[in-house]
Amino acid sequence: MVGSSIRMAFGVFIDPLVEGFGWSPGAVSLAYSASTLVTAVFSPVAGYLGMRFGARKAMLGGTVLFFIGMMGTAAISELWHLYLWYGVFLGAAQALFLIPAMPAVAMWFRRHLGLGSGLVMISWGLGPAIMVQVMAFLIVSAEWKGTFQITGVIGTAIMFFLIFMFRNSPADRGSKPYGWLQGDLPQITSGVVFVGKAREFQRHIQHTNAFWNLINIHFLGCVGHAIILVMIIPYATSQGLTATTAAGVLSTLSAVSLFTRFGTPMLGDRIGSKGVMFVSYLLQGVAVLLLLNADTVLAFYVFAFAFGLGYGGEGSVFAVINRQYFGQAPQNSTFGWQLAGAGLGMALGAALAGVTYDLTGSYTTAIVLSAIFSLLGAASIVVLETTKRVLIPDWDRAISRAIGRATSPEAEASSTADSPSVTAGD
Repeated sequence: MVGSSIRMAFGVFIDPLVEGFGWSPGAVSLAYSASTLVTAVFSPVAGYLGMRFGARKAMLGGTVLFFIGMMGTAAISELWHLYLWYGVFLGAAQALFLIPAMPAVAMWFRRHLGLGSGLVMISWGLGPAIMVQVMAFLIVSAEWKGTFQITGVIGTAIMFFLIFMFRNSPADRGSKPYGWLQGDLPQITSGVVFVGKAREFQRHIQHTNAFWNLINIHFLGCVGHAIILVMIIPYATSQGLTATTAAGVLSTLSAVSLFTRFGTPMLGDRIGSKGVMFVSYLLQGVAVLLLLNADTVLAFYVFAFAFGLGYGGEGSVFAVINRQYFGQAPQNSTFGWQLAGAGLGMALGAALAGVTYDLTGSYTTAIVLSAIFSLLGAASIVVLETTKRVLIPDWDRAISRAIGRATSPEAEASSTADSPSVTAGD
């Protein structure tokens, strides 16, 4: 919740930075693009680090980078400073927060993963919904530099405390994952066995069409909503809304997304994720078109409600569809590559929002492009395989063979206290 709020609330800082330094909106927006691009490039690495060292240590490293990035951003005086501290440091921190978290959730939920991922996805929406308003208030009272300093210090303190409470897997607490039934195969907690089997799994999964198509789908959906997240506040103010009211549109959008962030993973868990994802992408793409004629407060809030429903469901089902396609295998690298596609999409979307405004003097082109990318994502979902069968059915047997090695004295000696685990078998 803390980590996602800084990037998603970036639109609040565009006007203050433009006014304070005389930079163009497009140049400022490129910092957002740089951040998402770094997140994208670093996501597979973050997935490996989470697998190799555990989510706890990976997120601890992300917290350190978060603090450095926030303090550095508060001290910028040149445009390239913004790209370095906000783009590079906070982009890398974002990857270390996002990538290891969802696979760790999958370890805690043997069944009902939709519930677990829905709870996490709520936090990703709740953070921006709260922080957009908090940051808008802080900018008025403490200016933008003080806003970065205050949120950096408080956010770092919160995350250090929560990481201290966090455990990578139920085995770290001597318990079983949620939904565990008698007869389920035991979890593997040996770091050597886990990493070895995860690498083997990744070689298999990369030969499936779903692996590559899901990366593409995440890319297209994130281009669609990144354009909106970056441009909605300046666009609303250009249409006559006050800065506070415009920030409220983004907060409303994020708040509404909480319902589908929580609901769509659970629904996908029950009826299959493919159809749920398609409806979410379709709604996100169609709702964007409401902005073409929006010139009143009511029109903007109607858009925020409709778009928020699609936006919340757009990226919330990936952990569940991975489980449905690939069974109980580790999700770290798979999710990392999917978030790499998402990061590239966010970078392109942010760049399009700023550059098209600089070229045309309006946001109309950006709005149309947002709709096109989301609808292309919906079309790509149609050609996905059915979620009614596991695409790599032999994975459970591979895990079963590894169980014997994991419980051998040699394997026990190689295990580490912070090694992650994988739930095995159906």
